[in-house]
Amino acid sequence: TKMKTTLAISSGIAISLLLLFSPRILAADLKITIEDIVEQEGHIIIAVLSSEQQFGDEAAASASLITAPLGETTSITLRDVNPGFYAIRVLHDVNGNNKMDTNFVGMPKEPWGFSNNAKGKFGPPKWSAARFEIKSDTQATINLNR
Repeated sequence: TKMKTTLAISSGIAISLLLLFSPRILAADLKITIEDIVEQEGHIIIAVLSSEQQFGDEAAASASLITAPLGETTSITLRDVNPGFYAIRVLHDVNGNNKMDTNFVGMPKEPWGFSNNAKGKFGPPKWSAARFEIKSDTQATINLNR
């Protein structure tokens, strides 16, 4: 019976630890605020990326959202985001064609932005520049570039 009691206590502790470290329990809210919205046409496409492969378009985004521009600033909150490293990519698709329009040399013609307001040289920024960590409720503010 001492063995059964010890096993029951050990099992109870293991289940308690499992519940304590469950991703749902550790999940956080991510509030994304987009600033410097000039045009009120089209839609804003937000991609939440959880790996360098997703950031480089080699894998599907962890979450993709589309929202209407509602003034100079708009916010959206994702609930129950698991802890980890993430980056956010934003495109204000002003003409609503679901892609980033570029000029003849490949420069964006529509507003765009990344988490940490990261910018690249002659292309998008690196994952390391846009990446941030979620441990608890987190806010990311992204200023659109033109």
